[in-house]
Amino acid sequence: MLKAREETTTFRKARASAARSNVVPFPGQTASQPGQTGGDTTIAHDLQKSEAQRIALLNVGPDLIFTVRKDGLVLEVHAPKDNELSHQANNAVGRRLMDLLPVQIAQQGMHYVEKAVRTGQPQVFSIQHSLPNRLRVFEARISPSGPDQVFALVRDVTDRKLLQREILEITNRERVQIGQDLHDGLGQHLTGITFLTRALESKLTALNRPEAADAAEINKLVMQALSQTRNLARGIFPVELEETGLAQALRELAATVEKLFTITCTVDIEDKLVIRNRACENHLFRLAQEAINNSVKHGKAKKVVVGLKRDGDKIVLSIADDGVGFGAEEPKVSGLGLRIMNYRAQKIGAALEIQSRPCGTPGAVITCTFPNSTT
Repeated sequence: MLKAREETTTFRKARASAARSNVVPFPGQTASQPGQTGGDTTIAHDLQKSEAQRIALLNVGPDLIFTVRKDGLVLEVHAPKDNELSHQANNAVGRRLMDLLPVQIAQQGMHYVEKAVRTGQPQVFSIQHSLPNRLRVFEARISPSGPDQVFALVRDVTDRKLLQREILEITNRERVQIGQDLHDGLGQHLTGITFLTRALESKLTALNRPEAADAAEINKLVMQALSQTRNLARGIFPVELEETGLAQALRELAATVEKLFTITCTVDIEDKLVIRNRACENHLFRLAQEAINNSVKHGKAKKVVVGLKRDGDKIVLSIADDGVGFGAEEPKVSGLGLRIMNYRAQKIGAALEIQSRPCGTPGAVITCTFPNSTT
């Protein structure tokens, strides 16, 4: 207990000594001492210059920046004066995340701090936090900065998330419109052409004309174009999702994928599993659709299995393939498709995991785990 008090006192003194720059000094850094000459003076000057540059760099951005120890102790804080959370952030020095934040957010933060230290890889996650009269969304980027500590940048991304949602909603409306136009417009037009070509083929056959074979070939090609149009319309605007629910829409999606890409795509859905939330169904369908496209186009998969099952108080959507996978490296959520999948998962409060299949089995697995209360 005495050690903890002494440690906290040390951090508070350090914070007070750096009040003018609004930055608590990094542990282990010391200022130049009086009476230094020669080489020592040069080194001290270089250190002061480096520190001034570091502070100037930190002051450029509007973000909250923390140095956090593996056990959650906040060692250092940089909080721009124009940031509405600057006062609370500066008071965090010498305290632990579990004492500063709501339990769920603190546990999530500790998970990623420990993961960053353990793997040596940067971690990115989003949290929602209530401020007076409004709910804000923050993105935290954590990177290892020493054997047992991390460097964390926290940014308010509420406006960006709202813009992303608006763009996604606009995209969904456009997809629905294009799907309906393909089905009701082009599809009906091609259907009319098939009737005309059949009639022409019958007349030419009755006249014993050799052009009847050409008419039959034209009819065949138009029928193929009609089939492709219907498949495209189902992919863009799944009628089954509106009429019969997610399970049947996934089965139709698998059948369409098999026809378009000549691969094996199967569906394993738990009996009597019904999701009554239409928005959730739409996000899950689009997520599965994007995952299958990635498996085929990027993973070069020849077999894809889509699963939808209960797991305790949660439901898990999984897409597994036999493609090239990700190798030894952890997949990076950098492509547009992966970012959209991650966004859709966040919208329904789900956890999205993307990884290679275990035990040396070729391929990748994408799982989306979401609360059963969504159903």
